Amino acid sequence: MRTFILILATAFCSNLFAGEEKLNLILQAVENNNLQLRSMRGQVEAEILATKSQSNLPDPTISYTHKYASDDAGEQESELAVTQGFEFPTAYATRHKFNRSQTQVYETAYAITRRDVLLQAKLHVLDLVGLNRQAALLNRLIVHADSIVLLCQRRLDAGDATILELNRAKLDRMSLQTELADNASRHRQALQTLTAMNANLPLTDVCTEYPFTRSLPPYEVVCDEVLPAKRELLQAEAQVQAARREVAVERSGWLPRLEVGYRRNTSPTREFNGFVVGGSIPLFSNRSKVKSARARSLSAELNQQSVALQTEADLQSLYNEAMQVSEAMSVYDLPLLNDMFALLDKALHGGELPLSQYFEQMNNLIRRHQAYLDLENRFQKLVARLYADRL
Repeated sequence: MRTFILILATAFCSNLFAGEEKLNLILQAVENNNLQLRSMRGQVEAEILATKSQSNLPDPTISYTHKYASDDAGEQESELAVTQGFEFPTAYATRHKFNRSQTQVYETAYAITRRDVLLQAKLHVLDLVGLNRQAALLNRLIVHADSIVLLCQRRLDAGDATILELNRAKLDRMSLQTELADNASRHRQALQTLTAMNANLPLTDVCTEYPFTRSLPPYEVVCDEVLPAKRELLQAEAQVQAARREVAVERSGWLPRLEVGYRRNTSPTREFNGFVVGGSIPLFSNRSKVKSARARSLSAELNQQSVALQTEADLQSLYNEAMQVSEAMSVYDLPLLNDMFALLDKALHGGELPLSQYFEQMNNLIRRHQAYLDLENRFQKLVARLYADRL
């Protein structure tokens, strides 16, 4: 007996982890093929390169001047100047730090989009699993409903049932068939949406089982586990860091800009070679830029506080809802629900239960079983949202 139980437990765990492995393969395919992610990845790379280009040196300047006398003396002179401008050296180090912070902002923005896309894909997969479980229940009920129709027909022929009871049995079977057709329609729609997220490339190995989901730990444990990895918090923190470094960049804009180069002057009798050294003082071009950067820095800090409060509130709400669904699921006794199908059938065939009571109790049992499957799917999706930043 112990060996049999061990085999069943091993098979159950194997199905759970197989479902999780298939889910990971699907999400990996979506990440590689999703057009939105590929487009944003290219956009982020372009933004990062554009940010880095701000530290490039300006183009060198080359000028050549040819001068000649206005009389008939034929005297001529020429001048060649090659100059290179650059900012004060410390400004480049400051801008380099800002560029790194701005790159982190772009990367976290991509991470949020990636998480949202993969979360939507995972939710569609969970819907497909839930619809498969509903379809399995409906198919089993339809087979059972066929046997009840035959039983009612035999009892009607024997004079032990009425035409109303036969019609009731047929109507119940029609309802189950309608629900199965609706289930198939929703299954096709969810699969089409998931396939579209995979750039319309077919997904041949779709999950048939939910991934393994452990019971939720206390809220404080979930907070410590989830909040540090929240993409919105990381993005807000990166925005604050970038805004602070932008203030330093704008301050460095008050430093003089320098220019060095080479100059050559020629005339019929002499040649001069020398160096050019110059600079500009930003008296007007940098006006109000530091104040503007400080305002953006303050805005980023306030936004970080707002995001932190909203993120924790959303996490608390998700956790509470998941716990409520988990408690509702714990009320259901699945073995009892499964046994009741056989018990009702036995009581009906044994003449212990009238057809009218059988129909009522069977419909009530079906609704309870479907309600449990809905709760199961809802719980899986809430947990997926709760731990979305693991994707």
